[in-house]
Amino acid sequence: MNRVDFLLINPWIYDFSAHDFWLRPYGLLKFAGKLRKEGYTLFFLDLLDPFHPRLPKVPKRKAFGTGHFYKEVIPKPTYFLDVPRKLYRYGLPFEVFKEEVIKLQFSAVMLTCTLTYWYPGLFYLLRFFSEFYPEIPIFIGGIYARLCKDHLQSFIEKHISSPVKIVLEDLDTFVDGLKKKFIPTGNPLAHDYPAFDLQRRLPYVILQTSFGCPFSCPYCASRRLNPLFKQRDPWEVVDEILFWHTRFGVIDFAFYDDALLVNFENHLGIIIESLLQRNLKLRFHTPNALHARFITGDVAHLLKRAGFTTIRLGFERLEERIDNKVTTEEFIEAVQNLKEAGYTSRELGAYVLFGLPDEDFEGVKKSLFFLEGLRVAPFLAEFSPVPGTSLFEISKSTSRYPIEEDPLFHNKSVFPALKKPPWERIQEIKDLARGIRTRLNNL
Repeated sequence: MNRVDFLLINPWIYDFSAHDFWLRPYGLLKFAGKLRKEGYTLFFLDLLDPFHPRLPKVPKRKAFGTGHFYKEVIPKPTYFLDVPRKLYRYGLPFEVFKEEVIKLQFSAVMLTCTLTYWYPGLFYLLRFFSEFYPEIPIFIGGIYARLCKDHLQSFIEKHISSPVKIVLEDLDTFVDGLKKKFIPTGNPLAHDYPAFDLQRRLPYVILQTSFGCPFSCPYCASRRLNPLFKQRDPWEVVDEILFWHTRFGVIDFAFYDDALLVNFENHLGIIIESLLQRNLKLRFHTPNALHARFITGDVAHLLKRAGFTTIRLGFERLEERIDNKVTTEEFIEAVQNLKEAGYTSRELGAYVLFGLPDEDFEGVKKSLFFLEGLRVAPFLAEFSPVPGTSLFEISKSTSRYPIEEDPLFHNKSVFPALKKPPWERIQEIKDLARGIRTRLNNL
């Protein structure tokens, strides 16, 4: 039996859709890195692991390390019966999970949960460990724990007998507290990089070079999670990239920053120039979207030279904009700069918000056609009301669900901000966006 200090688990996802679009539990792996630097021994169990040898079917993989998760159809709850989609549990079968756990001995369990409406996987784990390991303490972190603490605490009080702590403090403070209760049994590592190497395979690495965001968009909780915008030392980021590339051969890196291009000359510009001097063959991806306002001609050319391969821009809407991050003119100029730098329609994409309270479907279509005219692939960003944002408050009056009572009703796939979603029109918009992307890819 394998003895470790801590068992860290990334839960299953219960949802209508989930894709490995550079999706990793960054916070949990970052925490694991700090624990290893203190000498703690760990076992990371990723219940979404698409490479597990015991999966009944191997999920398809796509370009740059992305791909699918293994999934199984599950019954829809009654309140989602109107949603014309199948519901799935993504991740390892239960029996595989149990096989992994029973061969371990551990002093504590560390759990996470990212999106607020993905908590069912976390709740199953809480019930399991409370029943079979009632004396083992459980620690829970992640976005759901921070944004929906009362909902989580209520479940724990009603159903869980194990000692449980909801982690709200910063990681360094939390680790200092753990050191007073648990003695490390291993050898400290020299670095505290997020522990991506604990995964079965390493198709890509997540980078976060800054925390928080200087903007305050009405649909985003970034400032609630990180009130202060802070950028890391760019040379530390360079060292981290070199570590994963030279030690593990990683080529693909995805940025999780909310404001990657802010202060470009003193931050990302330094990182890029340093990497270019080393003549490395790397690929970078920006799934969290770049601010078009900051994409000058020089910036665009540097991104292209450095290997930024997947460019996603924050566009939101052509009309009735709900933020002030970029004007239409600035967006057009940014696209022109990217095209002049050599980017094609296959590499460029922009997010269009879809499913807002009192949605204007014709406005969404105009936005999609506008992007097609610029030869930028449109991607629908289905709206999920996030607690603590102004649009969440508006959505409470337009939603057909009590979104303030249960985070399950935040699920973007059910279009929670709409009183009565017109599913045929919604599908029409989705088909239109997909058709435009196909046309642009065929140019």
